[in-house]
Amino acid sequence: MLALKHFKVIALTHRHLGLDLVGKFHVEPDEQKSRFQEHLSQFEMKEFMFLSTCNRVEFFFRSPMNFDNERIVDLFKSFYPNLSLEDIDKAAELSRLHYGPDAIRHIFHVSSSLDSLIIGEREIITQVRMAYERAHKNGFTGDFIRIGVQKAIETAKQIYTETEIATKPISAVNLAYRQLIDRELNKDHSIIYVGAGQTIEAIAGNLKKHDFKSIKVFNRTKEKAEALAAIIDGEGFGLNEFVEKAGNFDVLVTCTGSDHSILNAEMFKQLGVEGKKIIVDLAIPNDIDRSVLEEYDIDYISIEELKEEAKRNLKEREKEVFRCEQLVEMRIEEFETAFKNRKLELAMQEIPQIMKEIKLRALEKTFAKDLNALDPQSKETLEKILNYLEKKYISIPMKMAKQVVLEQDLKDPIIE
Repeated sequence: MLALKHFKVIALTHRHLGLDLVGKFHVEPDEQKSRFQEHLSQFEMKEFMFLSTCNRVEFFFRSPMNFDNERIVDLFKSFYPNLSLEDIDKAAELSRLHYGPDAIRHIFHVSSSLDSLIIGEREIITQVRMAYERAHKNGFTGDFIRIGVQKAIETAKQIYTETEIATKPISAVNLAYRQLIDRELNKDHSIIYVGAGQTIEAIAGNLKKHDFKSIKVFNRTKEKAEALAAIIDGEGFGLNEFVEKAGNFDVLVTCTGSDHSILNAEMFKQLGVEGKKIIVDLAIPNDIDRSVLEEYDIDYISIEELKEEAKRNLKEREKEVFRCEQLVEMRIEEFETAFKNRKLELAMQEIPQIMKEIKLRALEKTFAKDLNALDPQSKETLEKILNYLEKKYISIPMKMAKQVVLEQDLKDPIIE
């Protein structure tokens, strides 16, 4: 299949280039049309799609040209005129070129997260879909990439549904959340968050639905604490108000950027802490001083503990990769069949109109006199016969052509 032979992917990934160099090839969505459009004909690209995530930049395209290292350099120079020659040469040298069936396999792997920094992360499905939608809106894509992306996304969804590749969490936020849920938190509990960055914001957002009796947020910058508290229906304070405002809590989740511990046993003593407490410490280094763990009854969940669990879960995910690969290979065959069918549809789309014109010419010119001699009932019967034949003369060649294209046995029944 010529279209498949001409399909290529140039991949710049974290694994080979490093995140800093990959980042230099990112292009904002609203700049992509003006950046790429004028250069596509130069490289005989019939279709084109650009994918950029936090750890990869990839170019999907269909072109009959041979892309060796020199041509990849020329492509990068055209697409990135302001990038240094040193960066372009390095990227071209370290890029990975996939073509033909391997390029299709690659887009299936990318969409299913089998080629991701974190195997099993679902965000890549949305990223691939949005990349296609932008390329389609910009007028860069045709049937090949459309069907390829459609089948790749279907494959990814099947993999997430039928395998265990994404069932075990590996992010600190998700692991911490599950650990807390396992401790049967309820509405009578009071919770404190220390820090107001992305990690605390994420876990606080997940826990918001539990409607805790009291929610307090402490941060070095009080305004940030108040902003987060407003989102999760809590109260915000400066970190310097901790001893004064914290009170006797049930759960404490902390994650700050401090280079030393910020909560110690003396502060807990001033709070008058009593009974068993749950503390989740996601900071590196830890925000909780060892003295707290030594002097108080603490159910302590540390970032180190969560990292170990994440490693175990990642190994479990990796065990599923072989099964995922099998699903990918099955779906690649479906893609080839779907694209062949589409090519056939396009090639034969004029047949119905041609058949209608032949029928009309026969009725209105060739056999007009003979028809006029018929009574109304005979005319009606003849028209029914002609309509039936027209339908069959269209459908039968279509079925025969599909069987030939798909290498089916022509002895299979055609008329049903």
